[in-house]
Amino acid sequence: MKNTFDYLYIYFSENYLTHERTKKECTLIEHLCSLEKGDHVLDIGCGHGRISNELAHRGYRVTGIDWSQNALDLAILNARKSNLDICYKNKNFLDTLWREKFDCALSWYTSFGYSNDEICKLQLSKIYDSLKKGGRFLIDHINRDRCLKYLPTSSVLEREGNFMIDHFDYNPAQGILHVRRQLIKDGELSETPYNIRLLTFTEIKEWMLHAGFKNIEGYNNKGQPFSVDSERMILTGVK
Repeated sequence: MKNTFDYLYIYFSENYLTHERTKKECTLIEHLCSLEKGDHVLDIGCGHGRISNELAHRGYRVTGIDWSQNALDLAILNARKSNLDICYKNKNFLDTLWREKFDCALSWYTSFGYSNDEICKLQLSKIYDSLKKGGRFLIDHINRDRCLKYLPTSSVLEREGNFMIDHFDYNPAQGILHVRRQLIKDGELSETPYNIRLLTFTEIKEWMLHAGFKNIEGYNNKGQPFSVDSERMILTGVK
């Protein structure tokens, strides 16, 4: 699992996770979380820092956490190039001891749902504990209903004659999407399979309420009210 979103994923994702897209997403985050300059933001599953670095560039204090050291190395490199002061940590979020430290916490671009339900619920409780009173949490996840409606057997992403191929198999009894990912780079084949829990809006909302969050709202990736056909499923809650 640790290698699934490592340097090869970053290489292929540059096709669609562009700087222009990142800027638009950060503007949406600012709006939905009512961020104020100087706020301390926690980016959980920050990867190679595309959101963390842009938020820091906009004047926020940022802490990014991820389990991929390769991704963090790139995040740190890009931060240094831009003279950004960001705290990056390579560790499991469940091992942190933060309490009432952050003004905002983010789980952006499907960085949630890779563990069993009990651990996922524990993660939400830990996120709640890490926030100051009045702090906001934002989670951006797959819209399960739309995903299953259009789910292909497989998908292919090509870049410079290299390929990332995903084969999908959904288990409705468990609510888990099994992904067999094949990466072909410079003629070499590697596989990085992973599983992710596809949750409904009401499931995530219930888990957030159980963790202590209130004023939970749902949006699509344009900041409009969430609907069954939304491309993404974004929820916000307040401590």
